[in-house]
Amino acid sequence: MIIFHKTLEKSEKIFKAVINELNKQGINLDGVIESFNNKEQGFVLKIYDTYNPDIDICIWAYLPKEREYTNQMKVIVGRQSNCNDLNLWEGDNLIIQIFSNAKAIEMHKQARDFIIDTIKENLDRTYDLPNIKI
Repeated sequence: MIIFHKTLEKSEKIFKAVINELNKQGINLDGVIESFNNKEQGFVLKIYDTYNPDIDICIWAYLPKEREYTNQMKVIVGRQSNCNDLNLWEGDNLIIQIFSNAKAIEMHKQARDFIIDTIKENLDRTYDLPNIKI
């Protein structure tokens, strides 16, 4: 049997849960989910709200290779302009959150809720403000 690597599987589940919850709440977005793989591997959600790379956001989610707990997810929020050609984050204006919990389902919910809240906050912004809201 061929399966997805555990780090990719966990990231994929987070984004599937985010999409499901956004659909339940009637929030429609244009975007794409793509993989990244360098020193770390996971998925990035690129949201195209304004089609301006200095305003639209990217959200990366992955299980760090070096982590203190088995159930630890790292979520990074940045702008489209922070996403390079390999889908990796770059720049010093990134927001980084780490979610850990003894129960995988709780870590999963915390990461999902953070991503959903970040999306909602950034959809409510005024377009002349370049800062990411959390």
